[in-house]
Amino acid sequence: MNKDLIDTAIGKQPCDLNLSGCTVVDVLGGTFLRDATVSVRSGRVVGINDGLEARETIDLGGRYLAPGLVDAHVHIESSLLTPAEYARVVVPHGTTTVVADPHEIVNVLGYDGMRFMLSASEGLPLDIFYMVPSCVPATEFDTSGAALYASDMYPFLQDERVLGLGEVMNYPGVLAREQRLMDKIALFQSARKPVDGHAPKLSGAALSAYIMAGIGSDHECTSPEEAAEKLSKGMYIMLREGSTARDVARLLPAITPASVSRFMLCSDDRHSNDLRDEGHMDHALRLLLAGGVAPVDAIRIASFNAAQWFGVRRLGAIAPGCAADFVAFSSFGDFKAERVFKRGKLVAADGVLLQDFPARQASLRDSVNIKWLTADDFAIPDGGRKVRVIEARQDSIVTGSLVESPTVRDGQCVADPSRDLVKIFVIERHSGSGRIGKGFIRGLGLKRGAIGGTISHDSHNMIIAGVDDASIFKAARHLNKIKGGLVFAVGSEIVLDLPLPVAGLMSDRDADFVIGRLRAFEEVFEKEGLTNRSPLMTLSFMGLPVIPSLKITDAGLIDVDRFAPVDLYVDE
Repeated sequence: MNKDLIDTAIGKQPCDLNLSGCTVVDVLGGTFLRDATVSVRSGRVVGINDGLEARETIDLGGRYLAPGLVDAHVHIESSLLTPAEYARVVVPHGTTTVVADPHEIVNVLGYDGMRFMLSASEGLPLDIFYMVPSCVPATEFDTSGAALYASDMYPFLQDERVLGLGEVMNYPGVLAREQRLMDKIALFQSARKPVDGHAPKLSGAALSAYIMAGIGSDHECTSPEEAAEKLSKGMYIMLREGSTARDVARLLPAITPASVSRFMLCSDDRHSNDLRDEGHMDHALRLLLAGGVAPVDAIRIASFNAAQWFGVRRLGAIAPGCAADFVAFSSFGDFKAERVFKRGKLVAADGVLLQDFPARQASLRDSVNIKWLTADDFAIPDGGRKVRVIEARQDSIVTGSLVESPTVRDGQCVADPSRDLVKIFVIERHSGSGRIGKGFIRGLGLKRGAIGGTISHDSHNMIIAGVDDASIFKAARHLNKIKGGLVFAVGSEIVLDLPLPVAGLMSDRDADFVIGRLRAFEEVFEKEGLTNRSPLMTLSFMGLPVIPSLKITDAGLIDVDRFAPVDLYVDE
C-alpha cells in the first residue's frame, strides 16, 4: 500500500477530492450513509466521513453515490465499435468496468485478435478486463478463422487485466472430457482464476458434471426455475439484458434475500444504438428496481457481486482502499447516471462524456476471403421431401425446429414470403474454401431482397437470408467488397450497408456514424414491414450451434439438442 494513501487517510496529507452532500449506497453494510463525504486520493477512496481536507470539493447536492456499474460479461465486438468508441458510449450511462470476452475477434484472428483488444483498451476511462476465449473454434461443426489452445493461452495469464477463462460453450465437450478443452480449464484452475460457463437449459446430472469440471457462472438462464437449480448447485448467475436476449425481467422471481449475492448483470451482446438510446447496465438496473428488487441489493447486483466472482479486490464498493469509481444519481425510481467518476475524476455528466481520449488505430489483416461465387451457388434443389426450418423467435437466441413442405419452382426450393419462409446461407469466409450451408428460416418477416453480414456467432462466417437468389448473390459480393459488415440488398441494388472492416466485426468509424447507420437500418426495415424487431442481430445468432434447437453453419444444419449435423430434407 502506498504510504501517501495511509498518510492521507490519517489526515497528514490532503486528499485530491471530497465528494460531499451525498447519500452513500453501502453495499457492504446493506444500508445508506446519509449526508456523507467521500474522500479520494490517487484514484482510491481514503475515507468516509473522516473529516479529511481536500484540494477540491464537489457538493453532490443530496444525490445518491453508488459504486460504478459493472458489466460481468460482454462481447464488445457486438456493439460494432472498437473499445475506445465503446467506452465513449457506455461510460456516460454509469458503467466504469466491463469484463469482456473477445470471443468474436479471436475466432476470426486468433492470438492477434486478443492482443489487439488488450492494446486497444489501454488508457480509457473504463476498466476493460478480459476473459480468454475458451472455444476457438467454438465447435467442430463450423469453420473458424483461427484456433487457440491451452499453450497459446499461457502468456495471457501474465496480464493483470486477464481475469480467467471465458464462457465454456462446448458443454458436450466438457461432459465427454475432450482433452483440449479440459487442458484449457485445468490451466486456469491451476492459476486460481475463475472459469465462466455457458449452459443453456442444462440440468440434472449433466449440470452437476459440468460444474464439477470447475465452471462457476452462467449467463444463459431463461427461466427462474433454471436459475434456481444452477444457484442451488453453486453457480453465480449473470442476468443478461442484451439486444436480442432479454432475460432480466423473467428471472426476477429467482432473486431472493438469500440468493442476491450470487447474481450479476451482463449485456453479452448489445448493439451500439441500444446502448446509447436505451442504456447499458443502467437500463438493466432500472429493470431490477422496477421489478421490486431492494435498492441496495440492486446496486450490489450491478457492481459488487461481479467483483467478488472475478476476484477483483477493491472494486464494486465505496470503502477505504476501493477504486474511486462512482455513479451519482437523484432517484431509484427513475435511475439516471447524472455524474460518473472514474478513478476519482469526473468523466461524464448528464449523459455527456467530459474526457476525451485517442483511439488506437487498427492494424489487422483483411479477414473476409470468400471464393468466387455465382448465383447458382444459392440454388436449393427440390429433394421431393419436406425440409427442416429454423424458427427464429422474438427477443431470444433460442430457436425452434420446424418441418415444412417447401415451395418448389422449376425444380428448385424457393423462398415463400407469404409463409414467412426465406432461404438462409452460411458462407465460409476465412480461407475461401467455398463451403456453404443452405437452409430455410421463419421469423424474420423479410418480404423482399436479402439481409446479411459477417457477424455470425461464433465463427463469424458470412450469413445471408433472402427472398431471391439475385439479392442474396448481390449481398454476398458486396460484403466481400467492403471487407465485412452488414447489408440489405434488393436485386442488383444495395439499399443500405454498414462496413465493418475491423475483423469483419467492428467499424473503424466513430460511434455516431455506426449508430446513424443502425438507425437507418431500423427505418428501412420498418418501412419494409419486417416483423422481427432486430433482424440483423437475430440473424447473427442463427449460426450459433451451441444454443438450441436448430442452427446453421457452413457445414449445414445442426440439431443442437442432439449436437449433431442433420440433413435439410426430412424422411417421413
